[in-house]
Amino acid sequence: MDLATFLITYGILFLGELGDKTQLIVFNLALEYKKFYKVGIGVTFGFALIVTIGVFFGAVITQFIPLFIISIVSGIIFIIIGILEARNLKELYLEKYKNNDNSTNSTLDNTTSEDIETSSLKLTKLKRNPYIVGFGSIFLMELGDKTQILTITLASIYTFPIEVWLGSFLALISVAWLGILFGAFIAQKVPKFYLKLISTSIFIFVGILIIITSF
Repeated sequence: MDLATFLITYGILFLGELGDKTQLIVFNLALEYKKFYKVGIGVTFGFALIVTIGVFFGAVITQFIPLFIISIVSGIIFIIIGILEARNLKELYLEKYKNNDNSTNSTLDNTTSEDIETSSLKLTKLKRNPYIVGFGSIFLMELGDKTQILTITLASIYTFPIEVWLGSFLALISVAWLGILFGAFIAQKVPKFYLKLISTSIFIFVGILIIITSF
């Protein structure tokens, strides 16, 4: 087993999803059921499928496109994702200081609330079964999202698909279960601004590093 590939994949995916809307939505869904762990089980299977699809496509791409080109494109993708993630940093920064006295007890900001409402509408028919809710919410939200794009990218860079799969899968379910078990604490104690800042910096740094090491 290539430990470096596993740790790199785990770290990137974990930081990329920590504090993201997926974690907060999973936390919100878990509150609707007494047996919240059933939602977590559904979420776990949802991520397993998403990661499997991502690793498969990443491995297939390397058969048709030279690794040098893949590395350059991958680095650019990481930088673009980092820039896109940074779009609302200013808003989060201003909100952090504007609502400093009142925001410590808030678990969801306006943007996140809108995301939850939109996702909830999509999942109205699935809400009877917590397993289906967990699985369906993750599959619908993450299919084609940055999580899957990152998995495809990493699987195309590294020649260790099993390590990429394990790193990606374990990172995503770690974040999801943190959202279920400790979501309220995280949202209250750690400002979303800092979580987003760390995530954005990591994406841009990794993207630049990939491009530099490709030459």
